[in-house]
Amino acid sequence: MLNHGFLIILILHINRDFTAWSYNPWNYNGTTPEIEKILNGRCLVYKLLDPDSRNPSLFVDVDCNIVGGTFKKSFAYKDSCADKFDESSYNEFFNIVNNKKLLNNQALFWSGTKGFVHDYSHIKDGFYTLEDTLSGYLVNDLLWCGCKPQTPNCNDGVNYVRCNKSCNSPSDSFWSKASRTFAENANGTAYVMVNGSSAENVTAYYNGSYFGKIELPTLGKMKRVNLLIVLVVFNLDSKPKEKCGKGSLVNLVSDAKKYGLNVQCRDKPSDTLFLLCAKYPQARECVKMSNDVGKPIWSKILFVVITISVIFTMFPGFYEDV
Repeated sequence: MLNHGFLIILILHINRDFTAWSYNPWNYNGTTPEIEKILNGRCLVYKLLDPDSRNPSLFVDVDCNIVGGTFKKSFAYKDSCADKFDESSYNEFFNIVNNKKLLNNQALFWSGTKGFVHDYSHIKDGFYTLEDTLSGYLVNDLLWCGCKPQTPNCNDGVNYVRCNKSCNSPSDSFWSKASRTFAENANGTAYVMVNGSSAENVTAYYNGSYFGKIELPTLGKMKRVNLLIVLVVFNLDSKPKEKCGKGSLVNLVSDAKKYGLNVQCRDKPSDTLFLLCAKYPQARECVKMSNDVGKPIWSKILFVVITISVIFTMFPGFYEDV
């Protein structure tokens, strides 16, 4: 368990690139070991301990003993390359983990900001990402693939040794289904967080991403969201690559309007800056902000630091995006 002193030291000495602010899971070549038990265990943690499950829009009264087995049936004994996978492959699983209740003004979509957006949603009350729902929480960071019984390394229809990464249809179909379901449950005002400091040859918005190809069109189709607010976040101490009204963000606004959505775009929202400065208080931008504004801003940053330390103390595993 981290004490407060160690937490502050950790904050002061790591990269200021918020895109690196994420948990790096174990990288297995094959299906994640004990995947069925992991799913059942995560289900119990979410249902009985996770604060998100207290939200009626997220709580699902599911029998956690059947979750892992139901998920396994979706891909076991199937060849990832030869057999057909689509969203319908996971219908049985989603029938037991999706409560179909609307997220009123609470849905937070993301693209290119995975680690940061999850820390943001854990600290910012009232925002929930796909990975905060039961389906996303259960499967986040897992790897899986099936196999035919006669093939090498096939154990009960599951390949725990090697998944063919060139045939990612099992996971792609799952996250397509999960993304569509999440968008179908969004209502009122929705949010999307994008990376305005993305790497070379990567844009803040890409219409082939899960957000661009599935979530955004679904928001338009359902006609439940009347306003989409785009939150553009940047690395500290660096020149933004894309801002509201520029680059691919122009395409995002255009596509959203094409789907009948009203759009607002916000560069560097203050609460995202506070969170970044809580982690990187020595960044020039944070020091300058302190000098310009004075104690009030640092009281807010201190509050965020304390909040993070409390969360680490109370929920030491939350940071891993389990």
